[in-house]
Amino acid sequence: MTQTDTAKSTDTPRAGFDWITFLSKWGTLVSLGLLIALFSFGRPEVFMTVRNMLNILNQVSILGMIAFGLTICLVVGLYDLSIGAMATFGGYFAARFLMEIGIDNGAVVVLVLLVVLVLAALIGMVNGALISYLGISAIVETLAMSFVVTGVILGVSGGRTVYATEIPKAFAIIGQGKIAGIPNPVLILLLLGLLLWVFLEHTQTGRNMYALGGNREASRLSGISFSRYALIAMAISGACAALGGLVAGANLGAGRPQGVGEVYLLNAFVAVFIGASTLKPGKFHILGTAVGVLLIGVINNGLSVMGVPTFWQYIVQGSILILALISASLNAVRRG
Repeated sequence: MTQTDTAKSTDTPRAGFDWITFLSKWGTLVSLGLLIALFSFGRPEVFMTVRNMLNILNQVSILGMIAFGLTICLVVGLYDLSIGAMATFGGYFAARFLMEIGIDNGAVVVLVLLVVLVLAALIGMVNGALISYLGISAIVETLAMSFVVTGVILGVSGGRTVYATEIPKAFAIIGQGKIAGIPNPVLILLLLGLLLWVFLEHTQTGRNMYALGGNREASRLSGISFSRYALIAMAISGACAALGGLVAGANLGAGRPQGVGEVYLLNAFVAVFIGASTLKPGKFHILGTAVGVLLIGVINNGLSVMGVPTFWQYIVQGSILILALISASLNAVRRG
């Protein structure tokens, strides 16, 4: 090595640890790990038990189903504010149809639930058609659709709840039963997450959706139709929201015409946006959403176990979301 080479190597600064990149990718998982450690230290006899872990998963299962569907919409750059109403739609009409049929048979229950999910998907496709073909803002159109769906539910129901005594017991098993000690809602959540993960990450349709979300104009020039994928995304979102709602109805053992899906709306967006700053900063993906949903569940359960007032749940959720967005934004600015 020459003297010049030695000087050059001496003058070259060593690259330090990139905290911004690390936090933008791993910060949410680090936060989740720290919260689990904190709650485990505070109440080890309660929090870190198999029973409580399954309880957390069961508590967030409905939120997770709705958030997974919302993730598909956000991948293609669309917002769906009708998911709360669609969840109520799924829970009420599943119970109402079963009440009207009056047959306590597993096959009939499955058939009715499939009909409800198809109806929800069709409503989602109407959303997608209005947005893509008429150029209506997704936020405004889906908000309007939520009012329409809510009005239809209240009109059909007359504000009356369908009670457990009027619903086949086979329906309640969906929300209250267990297989090998694992609650059915958790199993449904895991299966749905796996299917949508494969759909987004390992199919051409999923890759085209990511392309549309990244650059719609370039995708159009490449022959990818936004209208087609808007229909698919909104249909999946509507069906997933209805699935979450009917599982909630089965869990409650009742079909309520209001006050079901609305409680999941904001948390679904929080979970998806937290997920977008996990592992793949700035990219919506199913695995990230799963982490966001789990984080919300751990916060709510852990603070309750510790006896902390409920308002802290909102403060902690909001703070983590803000920090996640800040780290992702800083990383995006540096890349730009």
